[in-house]
Amino acid sequence: MKFVIVGAGAIGRLFGVFLSRGGHKVVFVEKKAEVVEAINTRGVGLLELGTDDPHGMLFYPAMAVTDAATIERCDAVLLTVKSFDTLAAIKSVAHLVSESSPVLSLQTGIGNLEIMEKVVAHQNIVRGFTYMAGAALGAGQVRQGGGGKTYIGELDNRPSVRIAKLSQTFTACGIDTEVVPGIRNRLWCKVIVYSAINPLTAILRVRNGQLLEQPESLALMRRLLEEGRAVATAHDIELGCSDLEDLLQATCRNTAANISSMLQDIVNGKETEINTLNGALCDMGRERDVPVPTHEAIVQLIKLLEKWGYGPDDAR
Repeated sequence: MKFVIVGAGAIGRLFGVFLSRGGHKVVFVEKKAEVVEAINTRGVGLLELGTDDPHGMLFYPAMAVTDAATIERCDAVLLTVKSFDTLAAIKSVAHLVSESSPVLSLQTGIGNLEIMEKVVAHQNIVRGFTYMAGAALGAGQVRQGGGGKTYIGELDNRPSVRIAKLSQTFTACGIDTEVVPGIRNRLWCKVIVYSAINPLTAILRVRNGQLLEQPESLALMRRLLEEGRAVATAHDIELGCSDLEDLLQATCRNTAANISSMLQDIVNGKETEINTLNGALCDMGRERDVPVPTHEAIVQLIKLLEKWGYGPDDAR
């Protein structure tokens, strides 16, 4: 199969590595010219879980372009960009998307689907998310930060040939994938869990697994989970998981060594996805008069870190 991956960040690179290693053709659409050049020169690089020696980097063939208009066809599009880039990203690949060549959003956050539906037909979109983790290294390279399942599904919850084929292809390439009904309800579980993990790792400057080591961080995460659950309940959203805290603890353990994307963004002086995680939960809480004071404080702290960075050396 030929996959077009929009966004060569950590998750995009991880999927590109596994798909290329499985014998599929991978083309990245990436706006950073240096990343495009690196991928076209050497391929996409993987530093496997537990390997710190850069000499252990493994490279897999892939292509990359800055302009998706140069791509004529593909079998599926994977959308792995940050939420604030969704509109531009889906516009760039709209000509590639059809029922037989669907776009699979693997983004975390609330509101991406509604943006995509402004550009491409509802029936041409499939949804998914992953608990795999990674950290972007040099141009076109990624360090695997932990394993985890990937979940995908049709928006109308029906089984389909195309979603089964994607799942089988991913799994054969080493991406442990499950097709689930109610994919949007499942995604809500990840949103709530990651709204408890990612911002705390960024504020405290710790890896995911360290959040389980102290009673104070555990207490904060539990408060964030409960507030997120209350928002979902107020909006009549049935969560697609049995126990949020079990999922949170499993995620922290499985990605213990990972440096979260939000922490990476703050370190690198980039905008975070706080608006589509905790920020979205705050907005939805206000719509139903559900108090979310912990999420509100978290949003304010991350916004300050986006402006100021860490410590006096980064002060503006």
